[in-house]
Amino acid sequence: MLQARDELLDPPPAYPEKYAVLNTLRALPRSFPLTRTARGLLERMVEKTRPESWDALETPFIYAHNATLMGWTGLSLSALRRAVRELAEAGMLVPCDGRNGQRGRRWQGQDGMSQVGFSLASLRYRWPALQTELESGRRQRAEVAFLRDAIADLNEQVRVEAERLGDEATALEAARVMRLRRGTDLIETLIGYHDTMKALWARVQPVENPAENSPIKPPKSAQCTPEMAPMDVQSGTHYTERNNKKPKEVVVVAPDGRNRIEIMRREGQVFPSEPSEGLEASILRGFPGTSTFFLTVCPALRDICASATPDRAQLGDAAELLSGQIGIGYQSWKTGCIALGRFEAAVAVIVMATRKDQGEQIRHPDAYFRALVERGVRGTLHLDRSLYALKDTLAQDVSQMSGRSAGPALQSVLNQRMTKNRQHPVARE
Repeated sequence: MLQARDELLDPPPAYPEKYAVLNTLRALPRSFPLTRTARGLLERMVEKTRPESWDALETPFIYAHNATLMGWTGLSLSALRRAVRELAEAGMLVPCDGRNGQRGRRWQGQDGMSQVGFSLASLRYRWPALQTELESGRRQRAEVAFLRDAIADLNEQVRVEAERLGDEATALEAARVMRLRRGTDLIETLIGYHDTMKALWARVQPVENPAENSPIKPPKSAQCTPEMAPMDVQSGTHYTERNNKKPKEVVVVAPDGRNRIEIMRREGQVFPSEPSEGLEASILRGFPGTSTFFLTVCPALRDICASATPDRAQLGDAAELLSGQIGIGYQSWKTGCIALGRFEAAVAVIVMATRKDQGEQIRHPDAYFRALVERGVRGTLHLDRSLYALKDTLAQDVSQMSGRSAGPALQSVLNQRMTKNRQHPVARE
């Protein structure tokens, strides 16, 4: 309380407007360390101030008796006193009492006219902290909405498969998780519900039969298979001219090229093509990004990954949770996975999260991610450039850290050499 009174003598860091302060107070998350009673009282006080009192040369001040404040908020006298003390200890206001302990009137002191009431100028000094809390609240609400949508999407798939298999117990468990997800805002609890729903989906997920997907080859018949003598390897491929009057000329084409063609065919069959191979070639351009690189450039991903060396599937799962933390909606993430591929969408999320950690401002992350997906579908998105830039920045940071650590050691070695040369000078010719 005394610290808040003393800081009024220093210039404030910002001069927010009245309605900006009011909207910020109303949008603060539940985790903000103020009770509902104290927050309601502070909102009513800000509402009753004049808009011009929040200018740079003015001071927002409230002149109100306790009876007036009780009429504004509907609180009792004891609840009002507790709320005022809580706000004063939190540094949200500074009480200015008269000589007789009354508020709401002006009194003539020795140094001139003094104000009696509550000074709300302390909110100017709390403004950066309020903005930080507001941003964290928005991020938390976006992550909660993302996890709830992800659980609902998995529930739809589990319900369909459970009805097909007649597994009533799995359907009832999924419905229970769906009811519980609405009753909590805790991120850890929702992640646990999401893991439970993924386990239910793994229980009823249909197993693909590789024999069904294999191409059916027609049986060989001795009647329709012609008997032909094998062609010599060195003879090559021969072509004949259409002029039947002249004797047939045999032109040998690439007699030794058959082996090279077969080798090229085998090399192409070593790596089967994936559905997103074309998009990956256009988006990532073959960037050699390892799991260690992604975990290094994006520290937030390291806290989510369950393994120190995750594979592509684990990176995709971690990036899915990270997308909810930075403000990307679940529907946008799902669209990105369908359009670009799960790993490519994960790399886009990692790039966005790294840029935000480096101080870049992305005001609308969901719209920004949708724009990246649209550019990827059109073929104009090249994430390899961003990844190479992050790699260069990481290399510069490592070189600077190594230079700082090697500086004292190098200086000590030079000092030892200079001392040795002084003790044993080199003889000149």
